[in-house]
Amino acid sequence: MARHTQSGDQDGSPVTVGSVIDSLPAGRFQRRLLLVTGGIWASVALSILVISFTIPVHVAVWGLSPVEAGILGSGTLFGMIFGASLGGRYSDRHGRKRTLVVAVALFTSCTALTGLATGLRSAILLRILTGIGVGASVTVTATYLSEHVPTQWRGRYLAYLEGFFALGNLATVLLAAAILPAGATDATVFGIAAWRVTFVAAGAPIVFVGLIHTQLSESPYYLARTGDRSGASDRLAAIAAENGHTFDIEPEQLAAGDPEKASFRRLFRPEFLGRTVLISVVWSGLNLGYYGVFIWLPDTVQAAGYVGGLYVYLTVVGVFQLLGVLTASTLVDRLGRKRVLAGSFSLSGLSTGLFTLALPGVDVGLGINGTVPLLSGLFATGFFIFASFAVIFGYTTELFPTGIRSSGLGFASGLGKIAAVAGPILAGWLVPFGYAVALAPFAVALLATGLLAGLFGPETMGETLE
Repeated sequence: MARHTQSGDQDGSPVTVGSVIDSLPAGRFQRRLLLVTGGIWASVALSILVISFTIPVHVAVWGLSPVEAGILGSGTLFGMIFGASLGGRYSDRHGRKRTLVVAVALFTSCTALTGLATGLRSAILLRILTGIGVGASVTVTATYLSEHVPTQWRGRYLAYLEGFFALGNLATVLLAAAILPAGATDATVFGIAAWRVTFVAAGAPIVFVGLIHTQLSESPYYLARTGDRSGASDRLAAIAAENGHTFDIEPEQLAAGDPEKASFRRLFRPEFLGRTVLISVVWSGLNLGYYGVFIWLPDTVQAAGYVGGLYVYLTVVGVFQLLGVLTASTLVDRLGRKRVLAGSFSLSGLSTGLFTLALPGVDVGLGINGTVPLLSGLFATGFFIFASFAVIFGYTTELFPTGIRSSGLGFASGLGKIAAVAGPILAGWLVPFGYAVALAPFAVALLATGLLAGLFGPETMGETLE
């Protein structure tokens, strides 16, 4: 077993949690942590996206208008506005682990309960509650993972985390394919409406509540900042031991990199205001584009005449999403967060534009029509949007110190969810004018946001967390 030391353990000078984490190579502990947090992430994708496959059934069974269908599709996203912000603030004040337990239990149970909905109102209520749990979960999970990975590996691991969201997308497609026949609105499973069974099955990841209890401990950053230096020291020693190292710094030598008391108002102080505004706008552009396109994607693909192969095409989209994440993970710690984020955003906007222009009935005189450009644009959109998601979580956690890290991520992503709510509703409102008209605003939003991030975003690669 290798011996791990810090200069602080020899001369008595303070040592920050961040410097200790950075001195420990990523190993077995980080891989185990990635599996647990990644499982939560995949479960989040399942809970969010399952509604996109049941919306056609709800439209037929409950007689919903396009706008009502859009509101139902946005219910989870509406809840995420509050869940992300409240979960982030609660996490900074009361701890990461406690927040995760409550949040995961809430979104998984409410996902399953959506299968008992009796109509539009009850379904929307349950989707909002699901969204509150989801919003808190994604905020705290990203913060928690970022606080346990060395700086040189952090961007990559946060990108890997988003890879599990792509796997969750694939799981959602496979679940829907197994239970909901494409284009059918009256399918049953053992006499029970298939859409109800789908939601109950999507709530199965409630088992992760138990895994959080047994596999996760409180973040050493949080412990040190709240004065529990002994607890933080023990936590760091356990991480070192699991990775094959020893840790022998006295608790009295351990210092918080950000000792200031958690306060939501810090986000709006002059030193953080610019970052808070910028990253909130970037989150808004990404959420508007992603949810505006993908909540309606099954309906769009069917409208384009691909009913028979719907699940095949969406599975391929999921594969390209995963490839986008893996590509971003190899570049983010080499080229930097800002370059990869801005490039992925811009290319996702251009590919969404290609997909839009290639839809049947759209003719702008450029010769962009037919299956090849349509599917190329669709697959590329999945690739680049998920490359953007792979970077933005880690990038956001690096913009703020420990005392407001979850709050910053929660606030920015929460504001982004306002745009996410607006996306499916806007698409539903524009669908009667044609799917090309409905998708065009999202292509423009993604491209414009990429340019904004590239011009004004600070670079955080190589910076140790405070």
